[in-house]
Amino acid sequence: MPRRLITRDLRDSLAFEHVKRLARSSAPPIVNLPRTAKQVIVLSVDACLCVLATWLAFYLRLDEFVRIDNELARPAIVSIVIALPIFGATGLYRVIFKYTGWPAIVEVGKAMTLYGLIYLTIVMAVGLDGTPRTIGVIQPLLLFFGVAGSRLLARLWLGEVYREQWQKDSQPRSVIYGAGTAGNQLAAALRNGNEMRVIGFLDDEDRLHGHVLNGLRIFAPDDLPDLITSKNVTHILLAMPSVSRRRRNEILEYVSRYPVAVRTLPS
Repeated sequence: MPRRLITRDLRDSLAFEHVKRLARSSAPPIVNLPRTAKQVIVLSVDACLCVLATWLAFYLRLDEFVRIDNELARPAIVSIVIALPIFGATGLYRVIFKYTGWPAIVEVGKAMTLYGLIYLTIVMAVGLDGTPRTIGVIQPLLLFFGVAGSRLLARLWLGEVYREQWQKDSQPRSVIYGAGTAGNQLAAALRNGNEMRVIGFLDDEDRLHGHVLNGLRIFAPDDLPDLITSKNVTHILLAMPSVSRRRRNEILEYVSRYPVAVRTLPS
């Protein structure tokens, strides 16, 4: 292939990757939050949904809006106290956004069935001052639609970002030995596919160590053991087509000491 075409293809692939990075960077900040912070956010949303469902239930029962005072606070607090532990015990907060969709709605339905039975018993059998008994039926139905709707909204809003991240996490991790033109082209090609995730480069040139090439850091060959341990690297891609046979054999002998698969980019 002519060198001009290779350079043009490389430039086009890098431009495409730049657009993808811009799209990912514009994703909601919640994507990059720690798991505990995400769970706190979802707990807060569900607590607000409990209050909102109670308020709407009163409106549907009385045909008028009521103020959020003691009359509304009691059934709302009871709803929160029942709902959040049940949602946690049934696993709704273990996997929040990654597997949202109809399977998540089924799980919400199971949790809401248990919640509805308990809430209905308290409101209708035990009774709450100032709370009509029919609230025990209306409120769980409204809360189900609210919780299920929030999960579907999360799927529409964040599903693609998490799906892409999950695909990346499930890909074999590799480092490219050789930060020259061939290694750069190989990294650009792998970036646009789903076969392998490139963690960085290895290179013999001391002056390159610690530098970043198209978003990937260049490491010294001696860093390979640490990369295997900390980054779960499983593959070495040797992208040095112009290197001498002797040097190639030395590199292969070095990397063969470690539990990684080695692939060679042909000349």
